[in-house]
Amino acid sequence: MQLIDHRISLQKKTDRVEIFYFGDTHIGKRNCAEKAIRKQVSEVLKRSEMMPVRVLFGGDLCDYVKPGDVKRFDINVLADWLITGGAATVRENLSNVANMQLKRAVSIFKPIAHLAVGAIEGNHEYSMMHHNNFDMQTAFCEQMGIPDLSDEAMIRFRFALKNGSSTCVKHYIQHGHGGGRTAGAEPNHLARLRDEWEDADIVMRGHSHIACKLLPKSVMHIPVAGKLPDELLERNRYAGNWGCWLYSHSRGPSSYESRASYPARAMLTMKSVIWPMYRVRTNGQDKMVPKIEMREYNIL
Repeated sequence: MQLIDHRISLQKKTDRVEIFYFGDTHIGKRNCAEKAIRKQVSEVLKRSEMMPVRVLFGGDLCDYVKPGDVKRFDINVLADWLITGGAATVRENLSNVANMQLKRAVSIFKPIAHLAVGAIEGNHEYSMMHHNNFDMQTAFCEQMGIPDLSDEAMIRFRFALKNGSSTCVKHYIQHGHGGGRTAGAEPNHLARLRDEWEDADIVMRGHSHIACKLLPKSVMHIPVAGKLPDELLERNRYAGNWGCWLYSHSRGPSSYESRASYPARAMLTMKSVIWPMYRVRTNGQDKMVPKIEMREYNIL
């Protein structure tokens, strides 16, 4: 686990910050929505020209299933670009599938590397290291020039104005675990995770390829010191799954998803929107606190 302090400078009190997530993209798989990923990268760059923007990578960025993995490898699930071209090109691609996928992922995400807080390891990165002694997580982070956040991280985002005013949002992230076939599976996963990490304002996970967000959990409290407020203070906590970048069903050969009879997933992703200097009035005085929203939108 990593503990990260990340400072973001604000120009004015009305500034807002957006945090984008890329996880479970499975680049190199035939049903990967690569055009949508590239479109989202362009959107992140465009948004970064208007406001402070940060990116978190959530693991399983590439599929990383090699021909030597006899239990999982199926040439029919490989992306067309891996088996397109002359014989020499195809031989080169198939002789080093994982590295070719990594190279393509870096080329796609490199334009937003300067906005990245770091990358979480997914189960596919872990499997490559555990079974094949290839540390794709470290390779991705080094080639991108971004921090390796291990398998989970607590990030303390500090927002500061030039006059010295500052606020803080605590963000927990992990890749996630467990299946998600039934309608209530993902909300239950998220609720348990949010309950475990009670100090976090935002909790994010992935793995199940299901875009999901919980209603904010309201926490009532009073200050630890000073004058008691006129009413109880309220703090909201948020949790979500960053979504799906894989087509559930696609024309052509059988896929891993169709063979396993996985239900169709909505092609959605999430972002966290933060107004760090949101003004509230307590005991007759104005106070700046972060306001948070979690938003989902279609990637296609």
